[in-house]
Amino acid sequence: MLNKFLNNIINGDCLKVLKQIPDNSIDITFADPPFNLKKKYNHYEDSKEKSDYLNWCNKWLGEMVRVTKFSGAIFIHNIPHWLSYFAEYLNKIAYFKHWIAWDSGGAPLGKTLLPTHYGILYYTKSISHKDFKFFDIRAPHLKCRACKEFLKDYGGKKVQAHSFGPLVSDVWNDIPA
Repeated sequence: MLNKFLNNIINGDCLKVLKQIPDNSIDITFADPPFNLKKKYNHYEDSKEKSDYLNWCNKWLGEMVRVTKFSGAIFIHNIPHWLSYFAEYLNKIAYFKHWIAWDSGGAPLGKTLLPTHYGILYYTKSISHKDFKFFDIRAPHLKCRACKEFLKDYGGKKVQAHSFGPLVSDVWNDIPA
């Protein structure tokens, strides 16, 4: 059953498609749903009532968790406003690992803080580190162009620094919006 989804882009209603996928069969699930900001699009109405939007989101979030393997990972991208609601729901059915802040720049919105990040929630179905896969994702060490030495002193422990670089942090600032 899963073969029809392998190496294919599926264009369809996420709930209908997810329901066709067997339980615990996907290594990584990722969602970047509409932000419900009342923007006008050609083919999508982005202005649901709050309760309607969250009810719909909880349905596909539940399906994402259902289809993800216990050794897998679940990622959801959105604005912090909605991610706080998603996290409230996900905390009941999965295990929180990280809130990744993606520094995306921003535009002033009036009497508020300047919104300059999107969030990406990272969850697993297993609480135990030995039950889910985590692959080290490393960024190269920042080095002086002239002397090739590390720009960071790593608390005086440069000799213990990993040769491939430090683990990627939960703040991403190298991907322009």
